[in-house]
Amino acid sequence: MASLHRIQWIDVAIRRGKFPNVEAIQTQFEISRRQAMRDIEYMRDSLGAPIAYCSKNKGYYYEDETFVVPSPQITESEQDILSYLAAHYDVLAKHSSRTEGTFAGIAALLTRIAGKQPGVSLLQIKQVQREGLIPFQAVVRIEMRSLDLQHNIPTSLRSIYRGQKGESAMVFEYYDSHEFIPALLASGLPFVIEQPKWLKSKFIQHLDQMKQLHYG
Repeated sequence: MASLHRIQWIDVAIRRGKFPNVEAIQTQFEISRRQAMRDIEYMRDSLGAPIAYCSKNKGYYYEDETFVVPSPQITESEQDILSYLAAHYDVLAKHSSRTEGTFAGIAALLTRIAGKQPGVSLLQIKQVQREGLIPFQAVVRIEMRSLDLQHNIPTSLRSIYRGQKGESAMVFEYYDSHEFIPALLASGLPFVIEQPKWLKSKFIQHLDQMKQLHYG
């Protein structure tokens, strides 16, 4: 019988229009050509996949795109875990430009294995974040040399403070940039966001929105 993770990979590759072929399956999973062919045969003969070979693109595609790979028999609690993991990678995809495609692919794969509809709700993302699966980290430099950072953590930042970096930088862990940025502003400290870069961009966008709100 074909391995589930290989079947899921082939299915995702086909739906993305990548036209996977036997050689690609061999390379991806380091298996024999015969085993890769058996995976295709299993999808066609056992799962009823309308899979066909395109000579122009030298790979496989679905003649009927409404086909769905049958979900494995898993418990409801296991489905929830997979859904939360999908939400985890969905959030990472939104905050990591370098590996956005990889994380989005993992999220889609986990969603399909869980037997859920594609996409992750905001509620699921919030639940995953609040359960601590996705702690984002920020390094913020405080532009006040005379301040004793360790003993002067503002109330708005105290619960997410994780330590000091160098002489003038604080390390924070947070779950929602839309809550973290206002907390920084509420601290009353003169600061500069050093890391990550995407958070600096969000901070600038936040300030622009505030200006528009107050000055039109």
